[in-house]
Amino acid sequence: MAASIGEVWGNKINDFYRSKLVAANFFTDRSEDVIAGGDIIHTPVIVELAAAAKQAQTQVVLADNAQTSVDLTIATHSHVAFMIEDKEAAQVMKQYKTQETYMKNAAYTAAKALDSAITALFVGFTAVAGTTGTALSDANVLDAVTKYTANDGDLDDAAWILNPKTIWADLMAIDKFSLVQNTNGADPLLKGQIGMLYGRPVLSTTNIVSDGTDLHGFFGNPDAIHFATAALPGAKDANGVRLQAEYKLEWLGVLVVADILFGVIENREAAGVEILSVD
Repeated sequence: MAASIGEVWGNKINDFYRSKLVAANFFTDRSEDVIAGGDIIHTPVIVELAAAAKQAQTQVVLADNAQTSVDLTIATHSHVAFMIEDKEAAQVMKQYKTQETYMKNAAYTAAKALDSAITALFVGFTAVAGTTGTALSDANVLDAVTKYTANDGDLDDAAWILNPKTIWADLMAIDKFSLVQNTNGADPLLKGQIGMLYGRPVLSTTNIVSDGTDLHGFFGNPDAIHFATAALPGAKDANGVRLQAEYKLEWLGVLVVADILFGVIENREAAGVEILSVD
């Protein structure tokens, strides 16, 4: 009776899993500075002036107020493109909403390029807490806070950004780590926040960089890294992604392209600490 047994396609699609786009929602977005155009954003760096003792009957001592700048260059153009030809569009069952699903996926993948570029900068901070090839410990956590506050870092805006493996394998053994409870009157949660550690939010994302031995997380405030997305012609979404679709007669199909033009830079060395934990 095998020839008489029907085969059925279910109405569910096994879409790919997505990592949370956390970094771009935490760090400082400078996109408004280039709404009218431009590819480099200059940010003046003002140093703290040194105090000097006033000596009797002498002139005041002039402090060195020389300035430098941090230059954010917007030059990374990333895109995702695909085409659905008329033949496939006519034959694919309508309940799958294939084009809509692929368009959402393309926009997400383009946005992930920005998020990954931001987390790749975590390895650039001079201050480091944790030991290579070793699980993150309570002592490492305290070391990160100590190094951050030694540079006059503001704890009010600081947060941890860590890989889920670090959170569930390492932080769960630390008594000071607590899961966020969604109770009435609780403060609004940051995107990706799953808990608190020493009073500061813990953000979870799999976009944390791994070198095969260690995961490179972050502790610090949003001013540590700046990014910007360019104002490409047409509309872009909240993540800076432009999504376009056009029917191509020569291909007899719809071409869909999601793209993003962005730049990222470490803005304040003293505003971040790299967190090492074993992968």
